[in-house]
Amino acid sequence: MTESVRMMMRAKLVVLGRDNCGKTALCVRFITKRFIGEYEHKREVTYRCQKMVDKEPIELEILDTVYKEFVGPAASSLESSIKWGDGFLIMYSVTDRSSFEAVSRLKRLIDHIKQTLGIPTVIVANKCDMENGRVVRTDEGQALASELRCSFFELAVAEDTSAVEASFGQLVREVRQEFQRHLLAMDKRSRMLQMRHALKNKLTRSKTMQW
Repeated sequence: MTESVRMMMRAKLVVLGRDNCGKTALCVRFITKRFIGEYEHKREVTYRCQKMVDKEPIELEILDTVYKEFVGPAASSLESSIKWGDGFLIMYSVTDRSSFEAVSRLKRLIDHIKQTLGIPTVIVANKCDMENGRVVRTDEGQALASELRCSFFELAVAEDTSAVEASFGQLVREVRQEFQRHLLAMDKRSRMLQMRHALKNKLTRSKTMQW
C-alpha cells in the first residue's frame, strides 16, 4: 500500500462552535450512536474511531474543541487546532443566535490560517427539535452556508443518528476530494518539472554538439 493511499484512509476533523451548542453530544452520537445530554466540557478532547464512508474504511481523529475568543493565548491554541485539521465541522444551535453569528468568524479564521479557499467545511445547525426556543430560521442557516460555500445540515443530535452520520460522512467525502485534488496538483507539478529537466538536458546536449 502506497503512502498516498494510506493517507486517504485517514482524516483529522475539527469540531468548532460556541459552548453549549452540542459539539460533544454530536461527537459521541457519531462514534457510539448514544446520546448523552449533559457534559462537563472544559478541555479539548480527541476521539479516535474507524468508520465506513461510501463503503470505504477510514480512520478518524476528531478534535472536540472548547470555544475560545480569537485573542491572546486562546487565539494561539485555536490556530494550532485549525492547522492540525484536514476538515472542519462548524456547529451552532438554532436556539442561540450568538452561536450562529460565530460561524462566519470561525470560517474566515479557517480560510486565513489555511491560506486557501475551499477547505472542507460543513455547517451543522443543532437543536431543531426545540422549535419553541428557535431564534435562527432554517433559511438563515442555508443562506449563510451558501454564502460561505459550505455544506449544510440542520438536525437534532438528541433525536437523529442518521443525520449526524450524514454530516460527518459529507465532511469525510470533501476531505477525500481535497486530498485527491492535492495529489493531482502534485503530479502535474512533477510532470512539468520533469519536462523542464528533459528540455534543459536537450538544450545542453545541442550546445555541446555545436561546439
